[in-house]
This record gives sequence, C-alpha cells and structure tokens, in this order.
Amino acid sequence: MNGSMRIWVLPLWCAVCASRAWAQEPGGTTTAATTNVRGAEYPRIDSDLRVTFRIKAPEARRVEFDRGKRYAATRSDDGYWTAVTDPQVPGFHYYGVVIDGVLVNDPASETFYGTGRESSGIEIPEKGVDFYAPRDVPHGEIRERWYFSKTTEAWRRVFVYTPPDYDTNRDARYPVLYLQHGAGEDERGWSNQGRVGFIMDNLLAEGKAKPMLVVMEQGYARRPGDPPPPTRPPAAPPAAADRKNAPTLAARSKAAANPPNFSRMFSAFDEVVVKDLIPMIDRTYRTIPDREHRAIAGLSMGGMQAFQIGLGHLDTFASIGGFSGAGGGFGGGAFDPKTAHHGVMADASDFNARVRLLWLGIGTAEQKRMYDSVKNYHAALERAGIKYVYYESPGTAHEWLTWRRSLHEFAPLLFASNAPVARQQPRLRRPRAPIVLGSDDKPAFPAAPAGFDRKNEDIPHGKVETVAYDSKSVGTRRKMLVYTPPGFSTDRTYPVLYLLHGIGGDEEEWHRHGKPEVILDNLYAAQKIAPMIVVMPNGRAQKNDRAEGDVFRSAPAFEADLLKDVIPFIEAHYPARKGPENRALAGLSMGGGQSLNFGLGNLDTFAWVGGFSSAPNTRAPEKLLPKPEDAAPRLKLLWVSCGDKDGLIEISQRVHGYLKEHHVPHVWHVDSGPHNFDVWKNDLYLFSQQIFR
Repeated sequence: MNGSMRIWVLPLWCAVCASRAWAQEPGGTTTAATTNVRGAEYPRIDSDLRVTFRIKAPEARRVEFDRGKRYAATRSDDGYWTAVTDPQVPGFHYYGVVIDGVLVNDPASETFYGTGRESSGIEIPEKGVDFYAPRDVPHGEIRERWYFSKTTEAWRRVFVYTPPDYDTNRDARYPVLYLQHGAGEDERGWSNQGRVGFIMDNLLAEGKAKPMLVVMEQGYARRPGDPPPPTRPPAAPPAAADRKNAPTLAARSKAAANPPNFSRMFSAFDEVVVKDLIPMIDRTYRTIPDREHRAIAGLSMGGMQAFQIGLGHLDTFASIGGFSGAGGGFGGGAFDPKTAHHGVMADASDFNARVRLLWLGIGTAEQKRMYDSVKNYHAALERAGIKYVYYESPGTAHEWLTWRRSLHEFAPLLFASNAPVARQQPRLRRPRAPIVLGSDDKPAFPAAPAGFDRKNEDIPHGKVETVAYDSKSVGTRRKMLVYTPPGFSTDRTYPVLYLLHGIGGDEEEWHRHGKPEVILDNLYAAQKIAPMIVVMPNGRAQKNDRAEGDVFRSAPAFEADLLKDVIPFIEAHYPARKGPENRALAGLSMGGGQSLNFGLGNLDTFAWVGGFSSAPNTRAPEKLLPKPEDAAPRLKLLWVSCGDKDGLIEISQRVHGYLKEHHVPHVWHVDSGPHNFDVWKNDLYLFSQQIFR
C-alpha cells in the first residue's frame, strides 16, 4: 500500500539553534545550551561542563533538577530557582525538574521522546569533536514516511536517511542499514538525539563510508488481539529512587537497561521488519535488494532486536550490529554459541563465511550487568572462533554518546567489497580532530626489538601478586598488583615505579594486556634496567572502583589515595627506598594524565614522571607547571610520548610545546601506532631503562 512522505531538513534546525545558543552571558563564561528553546538563556554550560539550571516557580516550596542525580535549587527573591551541577559527560542527556515532588519538563528546553515520555534534554559539548555536528559538507535528508503494516493491521511511521546525491544521481542504487532505537524511545531517537544525519553526512564527506540509506522504525509492534506492548522502561523499585515521591531519571535509565520480557513484542516486530518494512523500502526507494547490501543494528533493546532478527534471517541480512545490547541479552544466564540463536553459530566456519560483519559495542562506564553481558558475549564468540568486531566507548555509560560513537565506528565497516572483517581486539577511541604531525613529532629512541614482550623460560622471573590495603581516602579496602624483580630480597631496598592504567581498565589492565613482568624480566636478564618494584594500583578512587559511572570524574580523587594510602602501604610492607629520587610515576591514557597531573604537582614525592598517550583528563600545560623554572631542577626525567596515529596526540603535543617553550628538559617520543598496547608496551620498555639511573 502506498504511503505518504514528508522531508525533515535537520541541518537548518541545528544551525538556527547554534546561532542563538552560544551568546556569552554578560561578564560570564557560560553558554546557553543548543537544546534550549528559542530565546531561552538557561540551562547554561560552563567551560568545566557544569550546567546551571534555572526556572521561575515563585509558589514552589522545593525545586530540584534531575540529571540522573538530584541537584537541590536555591530560590532568589524574584521567584527563580537555580542549581549548578557537577561536571557532566559530553553528549546528549535527558533531565527533568522536580517541583514539590512532581517531575515535570523544563519549559526552557526542547523535548525529546525518551524514558517512555517527552523529556527535557541537554546537549553537553565535546571539545574538539565534530563528527556528529553540522559541517560545511553536502547534506542528506531525513525523510518521514507512513506505511500500512499487514502484521499489525495499523499505520506505522519510519524515518529514512538518504545520502546527499540520492535525488541527483538517479541511476544509483543503495544498500540499506536498518537502525533501531532503545527501550523508552521511538523512531525519532536516532535522528533527534542520535544525530544520525550529521554522522552519515560527515563520514561520506570524508570518504569513510559507503553511501547508504538508513531506515529507523519504531521497535514496538503487536498483532491484533495482543496486549499493548511496553513503550517505556518499567518503574524502578522504591529502593532505586533517592526520593520517595518521584523516581530519578537515573532510576528510569537503569530500568531502561533492564527491560521486561519483550519476547512477544519482538516476535511481532520481527515479522513487521521482514514481511512489511523491507518490502516497502525496496518498493519505494532505489535499494540494492539483496542480503549482501542489507544490515541491521540497534542500541540497547534495539541491539537485542537486531541480533534476534538478523541472526534469525541470515538470508536477508549479512551484517549485524549491537550497541550496548546484543545476542547475549541484558546480563542473563550463560551464553553458548553452539546452541544460541537456533544454532546458527554452531559451525563457526560456515557462520563466518555467511556473515560479513558482526559488531559489538559498549560504553566502559555502563552498569556492571550491562557491561558484563556484552563483554561476556564477545568472550564467548572469541572462544567459539566467531569473527566479530568489539568496540568500547571510553568513559560513557548507557547514553547517546556511546551510541553515536558506535555508529561512527560501525558504519564505515558496512558494505565493503572485501571479505568479512576479522575479529578485532577491544579498542578505546575518542573521536577528535585530524592528526597533524610537526617536525618534532618523531621517535626519540629506536623501537623495542622483536620478542621484547615474549616470555623467556630460560631466564629468572619476577613475581606479580595482588595486595589488599585499607584506603582511608576512599573509605574501603582496595586492591593493587605488585611486581617484585627476579632475585627479590628483603635484605636490600628498591626504588618503586607506580604504573597506572587507562580509563577502561583497573589494577589488572597492565598485567592482562601489557605484560610488564615479561618486559622487565627480559630487561633484567639483559642488564638494561635497575632492579625496582612496580606497583599497579586502581586509579578510580571510589568505593565501586570498577569501570562504571563517570570514571574521569573519579580520576582526580586518586591523588589522595596514591599519596596518603598506596605509597605509605608499599613503604611499610616492602623494602622500598624513600624520597622523590626513588619514586617514579607513569601511566597510559587516563593514567598518563594522572601521572602528569600528580607527578608534576608533587615533585617532593616523584622525580621521575611519564605520560604515555595522555588522555583529556590531563591538565593544561600552564597548570601542570605554572613555574617551569622551579620544576626543572627537581625533575630527573620527564617523559611525554604518544603514537603518531593516536587521536589524542594533540594533548601530548601541547604539553611538549609548552615544555620546549619554557626550556624544561624532557623526552618527547612519538612512536608509530594508535591508542593501544603496542605503543604502551614499547613506552614501558624505553621508559624503564631511563629511570633510577
């Protein structure tokens, strides 16, 4: 049955928002959010990404702003209530206003359908990142189309992204990505909150993706006579709310990540997609109507649907993606690839030959149940020999920035002409501006020799043990790993290297992926390093120190734990030498930022400091060393390094530039590689040979 169509030109809407939203408040440093309604000056965002909310409610007795956490507002004499949040994670977030116990929307904000209702939303800017922002490139269109579903016997609405040349290149036909929203959202989610149009426009302009159609349906369906499907997350239990009178948005979001049994609705939606939607799209648009040119993906609930539908119809889809949701469900029982999905993965060779792309993505700060379900699913695929791609979005939770990044990673892999992509190791990538290398950006030392990280059974080996200590700073018992060198003896003393992990890791990360004990054992055998103790603590100073919540926000608190708890414990329980000349501090990514921040901020404690591929938590150079002339004589080694293909290199480049300008002696080493352990293992190999000499 023919439908009706309407075209949405989203770039114009965002350009209008941007033109009015970034005016500076007189005398202030905040900017109005781009998601404010026209003319509204609040909410406002400052340079630290704190949000100032304000609403006029002169008759109210109590007002709170709910951004996952409740922020109590204070009342001024003119009836305005104002609250300032903690620094926020970049990206799009829902929020609400609680007035005398009633959760309502902020009249100053645009509304977005999420958490099962129209909600206020705010876009927190991500400095230096524009892959989901409008650029001066050719733009496609988001088209609205209605069609009649025989499965549901009802009219349904879809949104379709068409690439920039769709209407001018009339002879071209296009592959199709079917892209699904999550629980509590609908077919508008990807175009409004997800900014799918800008992401695709920018990828196409950069030549990174194939021109394709993107179809966005609502993930709720019921056959005639079925009960209404749930269209919002279930209410959180009373214990999940931090107030008795209204559940928080965090509780709603948590419930969204743990939806009810959607099996009957999923079955109906499966039929809608295969029997109604795809035939309509192939009739209406210039598609390439075969499985090789058809993909399905989604976020959260939509990721589960994508895996259920895609794996159930491999004659229809050749590529499948799940963002914070996949074939392993939402953290249920054990997953066996031999029997799951009706046995389609039982023969790994046959499955790998049929499926061009199987893709999993997750945020490192997601709830443990959600994070573990996806990570365990990818581990099961690994053991079964299934080819797939696995991606981790650093520092993000169950939120739109995780899913924007996932789409940005997923779309370029679709519809390539080569064979199915091979399995890839977990990656942490923060999209940033293009890499520009200068004349200084080159290696300071030759690369480590082949086999430097390969265990040699014919040499003496050190020991790695897990140690627990009571942290007064955090108020809990914490763990760290301690490496002692070959021939370790309590009859002598040793200098200590404190080695820090990255944003998605913990005290085990270096040991699991970096092989520090192997690298150091080999260096000892070659008599290239001084005997030392290496301590690998957990850099998240919070009672739940797993990679959950806003991990960047907990990173600064680790300074107190390191100085007041970790170092005193090591020096009380190991034969460790004291004094800054006997302590080194180094780390990778977030740990690199912590090492520069804490090391240069405590030169009475550390004389050897190293930042490997330091992350955005690194302080600005002028704050790292406000008096460089005083710091230089106290440093025995300042090491700054990064890979030449690392999107974070601009952070290390700024540090190097400042140090060079102020004549602070340091090593600036630019290795060959991206943001991964190949680079960081080489850093450890080189750095360890320079310290305690």
